[in-house]
Amino acid sequence: MTFRVAQRLRGVRLRRNPFVLHPPVALVVRAEPVITLQTLIAASRPSTDRLHLRNLFHDGRRYYVQPRQNGFRITSDTRQFWGGRRRRTGVAAAVFGAVSTLDSDNSITSIRLTTRLHAPYALSSILLPSFIGSIVLYIPWTTPLKALLIGGLFGLSWFGYWLNAALQVNEMIYFVRKALEDLPPGELVELGATVPHVVNSPRDDFRAEWQKFYDQQTGG
Repeated sequence: MTFRVAQRLRGVRLRRNPFVLHPPVALVVRAEPVITLQTLIAASRPSTDRLHLRNLFHDGRRYYVQPRQNGFRITSDTRQFWGGRRRRTGVAAAVFGAVSTLDSDNSITSIRLTTRLHAPYALSSILLPSFIGSIVLYIPWTTPLKALLIGGLFGLSWFGYWLNAALQVNEMIYFVRKALEDLPPGELVELGATVPHVVNSPRDDFRAEWQKFYDQQTGG
């Protein structure tokens, strides 16, 4: 296992929803939504003018950015190492980007990334275990042993497919982060200490202020 893959594995966690492969990611850049989308589309095409992005295309990886209403969708695949140079792996997952603006002149753009397992890819994980399981059923073993073996086949197959999709998603999120580094980061204005109705004090002072406010509202 290469160090790069090991780095990606650190971000992979088992989720309660097996179709969600990565927690949502929020990014903010100082650019209009149209410029943000154009930057992603341009970065998805390998070019000698963008050599700082060359690591994104290792192992023949490619990215496909599809504009959508109020956002975009990204899928990815890689070159297969067998069966011909033009054969590529299937799409295992997709990353969806919801784009919105944070100011009146559309100069600061927020991107929220969510992920989803590709349904046909998930269904393909049961094909091989189903075939082998149909053979195991006719082997003269005990029923508990056959059930354990078939269950293990389905579990291992699902985990392998899920892990591959999770790694693919991590690559796509890394692609978005790296591509948007060419844009200036967005800076959100923090609330100052003198803003009305904002208490900027230690916890004990806050509790006292809250109790005072509560007494005023309840007439206590």
